[in-house]
Amino acid sequence: MTANSAKHGIASITSECAPDAWLTRGRFAAILALLIFAAYWQVVLGWQTFYYRDFGFFGYPLAHYHRESFWRGEIPLWNPLNNCGLPFLAQWNTLVLYPGSLFYLLFPPSWSLAVFCLLHQFLAGMGMYSLACYWTRNRLAASVAGLTFAFNGLTLNCLMWPNNIAALAWMPWVVLSLQRACKEGGRKTASAAVIGSMQMLAGSPEVIALTWLAAATLAASESLQEWRFAGRICRRIFLIAALVAGISAAQLLPFLDLLGNAQRDAGYGDSAWAMPGWGWANFLVPLFHCFQGFHGVYWQQEQYWTSSYYPGAAIVMLSLTAALLVRRTEPRVLTLLTILCLILALGDDGALYGWLRRAVPQFGFMRFPIKFVVLVMFTLPLLAAYALSRLFDSTRTTTRRFWTVTTVVWVLLVAAIMAIIWHARQNPERNEDWTVTCKNGLGRALFLTLIFGTLSILRVLIRAQLRILAVLVLFLFLTLDVLNHAPQQNPGVSRKVFDPGLVRLSPQPRHGDGRAMVSPANNLKLYHFATTNAFNDYICDRLTLFANCNLLDAIPKIDGFYSLYLREYDALRGLLYNSTNTPPEPLCDFLGVTHISDPEIFLEWRRRPYYMPPVTSGQKPVFEGEAIALQAITNTDFNPRLTVYLPLEARSFVNATNGGKAEIVGTIFTPHREEILIEAREDALLVLSQNYYHPWRAFVDDQPTRIWRANYAFQAVELPRGRHRVVLLYSDINFLFGLVLSVATATGCLMRHLRGQRRLHAKYTSAP
Repeated sequence: MTANSAKHGIASITSECAPDAWLTRGRFAAILALLIFAAYWQVVLGWQTFYYRDFGFFGYPLAHYHRESFWRGEIPLWNPLNNCGLPFLAQWNTLVLYPGSLFYLLFPPSWSLAVFCLLHQFLAGMGMYSLACYWTRNRLAASVAGLTFAFNGLTLNCLMWPNNIAALAWMPWVVLSLQRACKEGGRKTASAAVIGSMQMLAGSPEVIALTWLAAATLAASESLQEWRFAGRICRRIFLIAALVAGISAAQLLPFLDLLGNAQRDAGYGDSAWAMPGWGWANFLVPLFHCFQGFHGVYWQQEQYWTSSYYPGAAIVMLSLTAALLVRRTEPRVLTLLTILCLILALGDDGALYGWLRRAVPQFGFMRFPIKFVVLVMFTLPLLAAYALSRLFDSTRTTTRRFWTVTTVVWVLLVAAIMAIIWHARQNPERNEDWTVTCKNGLGRALFLTLIFGTLSILRVLIRAQLRILAVLVLFLFLTLDVLNHAPQQNPGVSRKVFDPGLVRLSPQPRHGDGRAMVSPANNLKLYHFATTNAFNDYICDRLTLFANCNLLDAIPKIDGFYSLYLREYDALRGLLYNSTNTPPEPLCDFLGVTHISDPEIFLEWRRRPYYMPPVTSGQKPVFEGEAIALQAITNTDFNPRLTVYLPLEARSFVNATNGGKAEIVGTIFTPHREEILIEAREDALLVLSQNYYHPWRAFVDDQPTRIWRANYAFQAVELPRGRHRVVLLYSDINFLFGLVLSVATATGCLMRHLRGQRRLHAKYTSAP
C-alpha cells in the first residue's frame, strides 16, 4: 500500500475527525436501514408491494417469468409468450444472470422483488458512504453523502426498475474499487473486476456507461497529476475492464448479438424525454412546472423517465460551496462532470447533445437525454461531502471562509426558490397548479434553512451527547426533505394484485395453441387512462393483458413491452398498432390470434374461431423481397393458408414450390424446444408463426436442416415426402461460449485474489 493510498484509506479515520467519531460503518448502516424501513415499512412487512408504472408492467412480470423458468430447471433464453417469441436473457435488463436475483427466485416474488429493490437502495447508501469516506476521511460527510445517494428523487424513482436500482447501487462501489485497484493493484484488481461485473450483470447500460465515464475521468485526472504512474493506471483500468467483460461474457455476447438484430441502431436515439429548458429549477423546487399524473405522482411536462431528480436543496448548497472553494482533484473533476451532464441532459436544447449525436453515430443507441442526470445524482453527494469535511475541519484556517461562502449560498438559494415561485405564479405551464408549486417551494426553503441551522448549531456544540443528537436531527431533516418533496413516487398496493390465475379466457390460449391480442384502440386507452383506485387499476391492466402482464398468467400474446425487439417483427408490430383501426384479419389468423380485446367493451374479449394454429403446412411459396413481403402480409387479400412468402435467395434451394399437402399429427411445445410430427404426401413447407432468429436450429428426423425466414419475420422448414419428426431447438452459441469465458475469467480472478490473501497473511505472520 502506497503512502498516498494510506493517506486516503478508511483505516486512517480516527477520533480526531470530530464530530463524527461515533459514526462507524455499522452505526451508519443501522441508521440507513432504519430510515428505509420507516419509509417503506408496509412493503418490508409484506402488507403492500410496489406496482406503479414499470414495476407492475415490466419488472415484476419479467421476474415472475424468470422464477417460473428457474423452478422448471431452465435458463430463460427465449420467451415465447410475447411478440411471437423474442430473446429473454439477451435483453440484459431481465437480470437472469445477476447473482442477487436469487433473492426473489427463492422467496415469494410479490414480497421479495420490492424488498430486493429496497436492499439495493441500502447497498447504494453504503457504497456512497464508503467512497466518500475514502476520499474525505470524514464520517459525518460520508454519512450525509450515503444518505443523499440512498434518498433522492432519482433513486426513489428507480425503485420501480429492479435492474436500474441494482446498477445504481453498485455505482459507488465500482468507482471505489477501481480507484483502489489503480493505486494498489494486486488482489484489488480482482476485487474491482468482480464488483464491476456485478453492476454489469444488473443490466442498465446507461447507468453502467456513466459509471465508467466517471471512473475513467477520475483515473485520467490522476494520471495527469502523476505522469510517472500514468501508464500503470491506464494498464490497470484496461485490465479491469477486460476482466469485467470476461466475467460478464455470458450476458454480454447474447446482448450484443440481439442488439445487432434489434430495432435499435445508430439513428435510433433522439432528444425525446430530455430535461426541459427550465429543468434546473427542479433541483430547488421539484414540482415547478409539473403536473399530477396517475395515482398522484407528479411529472415534468416534457419527460416521463423519472418523476424527480431532487437531491435536496441543502445538498445543492453544499455542492456549490465545494465547487467554489475546494481545491482538490476529485471535487474539480466532479464539478466538471456535473456541469457536463446538466448540459447533456437538456438534449438538443443544450446544443452539446445534438452535436455528439451527429459526431458519434453510436450515441444514438442511448435513449432519453434525461438519463445523464444519473451522474449528477452521483456527483452532488460527493461534492457535498467535501464541503462538510472542510466545514467541520478544525485544523484548517480556511474553515471560516467556507462558512461565510456557505451562508451566502444559502441566502442566494432561498432567494432563487422565491424567484421560481414568483415565476410559476406569473407564467404557469399547462395543467400546473401554481399554489402547489408555491407550497412545495416554501417547504424546500424551510428544510434548507433547518438543515443550515442544524449544521451551524452542530459547529458550536461541545458535549458529545448533544452532538450525536444534532447529527441525528440533521439526518432526519435530510430524509424528510426528500420523502416529502413530492407525493410518494412509488405508491404501494396489496400484494394480491400479483396473484396468478386471474385472467380466464375461454378457451385459455397456451404456448403452441394460439395467442391473445390487445386491440389497437384498447392499447392506446391503456397508455393514456387509469382509474383512481390503484388496486382496481392494476387489476384492469391484468385483465386486459397490458404490456407484459400476460406473463403472470402464461398467456401468449402478439405484443409486449421490452427494450429490444427483433427488427423485422418490430416493423410489423408498428404497422399493427399505428392506428386504432381493426388489424388485418388474415394476418391475425396467421399469428394465431384466438382472442382480441373488444374496443367497445373495455374488459371483454372477443373469440376468433378462424385463427390458424402456430404450426401449419401446405402453403405455396412466393419468393419476394422484404419490402414486398411486408406489404403483402398486411393486406386484406393475404391468404396465409395458401401462401407463404420466402426470401428471394430461397428460390434456388426450395423444392416444395407447389404447396405440397401435409398433415400435422402432433406437437409438443416448450420454451426452447418444439417437436412436430407431420405426414407429408409430397415435398412441403412447414410454416411457424414464431419469430425468426438465428439461434433456432431445425432437425428433420435428427438431420439438421435450414430454417427460412417466412412471411417477412417468421419461420419455415422444407420437408421431403413422408412421415417426419421435426425438432426445433433454441441453441444460443454466444451464450454457451460466453458462459465458458465467464467461468474461466471468474476462476482466474478468484485464484488471483486467494494468492494475494496468502501473500498478505504470510507477510504479517513473518513480521517480527
